[in-house]
Amino acid sequence: MPSNEHVLVVGRTGMLKGMVKHFLERGKLVSVVARNEHTHQQLAVDLSHLPGNINPIPVDYHDIKSFIHSVTHSINQHGPISLSVNWIHSYAKEAPYALATLLNQTSPDSTYVRLLGSAAAHPDHSFNDHGLFRTTYPYLVYREIILGFIVEDSRSRWLTHHEICEGIIEKIHVSQARSVIGTVTPWSFRP
Repeated sequence: MPSNEHVLVVGRTGMLKGMVKHFLERGKLVSVVARNEHTHQQLAVDLSHLPGNINPIPVDYHDIKSFIHSVTHSINQHGPISLSVNWIHSYAKEAPYALATLLNQTSPDSTYVRLLGSAAAHPDHSFNDHGLFRTTYPYLVYREIILGFIVEDSRSRWLTHHEICEGIIEKIHVSQARSVIGTVTPWSFRP
């Protein structure tokens, strides 16, 4: 990735703070979508010593019109987005598709990484948007990463923020359409 690369991180900046740090350490421009202005201020303070730059986008992705307008402004100001890492909750059903439409039009060959909770791997009703993304957004490279859980000594637990970020960093460099951080089996062990 060239150092002038524009990366987008959407959602749960506490959980994804390590991702922002990873990109900043590599000199990237990181546009960060978070609802809370305080979150942006804290990120700026905590990560100000790193060589990259943070472009704060204080918007709630539930407000799709404002969300897309704000990301469009960022693209117009800083150039196309080469990679987006997106943790968008399922109750904002249209937000992932609105963002994909924008990136498909403005940032061809962009990699769109969609983070999904472990429920996306439920054995009885698994979630999979690959066909839709392949046909509707042909200029994007679409990847799904499922955030699973860890089984230790016959007990299970959710992933830590550090494990999530390390897993995402590992998975974004692999050409797998769908991958899992941790495990999603046996399903009965899900915390």
